[in-house]
Amino acid sequence: MPADRHQRKKARTSTSTSTNTNAEAGPSGTVFKIPSLEQRGADALPGLNKIKASLRQAKRLLNKENLEPSLRISTQRRVAALEADLLVAEKRDVEKKNGAKYHAIKFFERQKLGRIIKRAQRKVTEAEKSGKAKKMAKAEKELLHARVMFNYVLNYPNAIKYISLFPKEEKSEDGDEKEKLKVPNYLEAELSDDMDKTERTRLTMLLETQGLMDEGKLSGTPEEEKERRPVELSSVTAAVTDGGKKRKAKAEAEAKEDTDDFFDSD
Repeated sequence: MPADRHQRKKARTSTSTSTNTNAEAGPSGTVFKIPSLEQRGADALPGLNKIKASLRQAKRLLNKENLEPSLRISTQRRVAALEADLLVAEKRDVEKKNGAKYHAIKFFERQKLGRIIKRAQRKVTEAEKSGKAKKMAKAEKELLHARVMFNYVLNYPNAIKYISLFPKEEKSEDGDEKEKLKVPNYLEAELSDDMDKTERTRLTMLLETQGLMDEGKLSGTPEEEKERRPVELSSVTAAVTDGGKKRKAKAEAEAKEDTDDFFDSD
């Protein structure tokens, strides 16, 4: 009986060792498994400094002469993985900082737009009851633009600097709130080369937001949700992620070429 238990224990040990293909042995001989990128979430990534240190160490190893081909290939793959991790960590760090930096202004702009939406809804109801088609069309347009802008604020990507919808308010002598609460006429304009970068970016994002609302990917009544949907504004955020994908693909391609050369030389 003791002999059977010993054999079963030995079989389990050999099975677990053979299946742990992504394992590396530490200084004490203990085997640690390194999870793949797909198995890790953004929250599981180490800090920026730790990733940068690991990347520098891996690149120093690659610069060594007479490095074994198999070790060079595995190190190149590690560099590619670390560069992808670095981009994710950098984006996460920027999003965290911008989220805190622009939280207040986004909150106040949502409050303003919420009041504008309520006022526009009242105008639509009143115009419908009175049968005034022109007033109703104007109120519906104001309501639509306010909801597009509410979605703009709600879904604005934290990866980039926030572009405000409302100019700085100047207190009027009579303190007329109605004059302050006007829907900005950004959506009345058309994209042109004469616009500066800020105006162009803001209008591009507003138009894309309106398109996503038409497609049903963003709510038509965002003031009722008040929670961000997992929708990225591709026209602006593509530049943030495309660079990382290209760098990762290039590193993986180089690693694959070295692998092919290694096996062809045998």
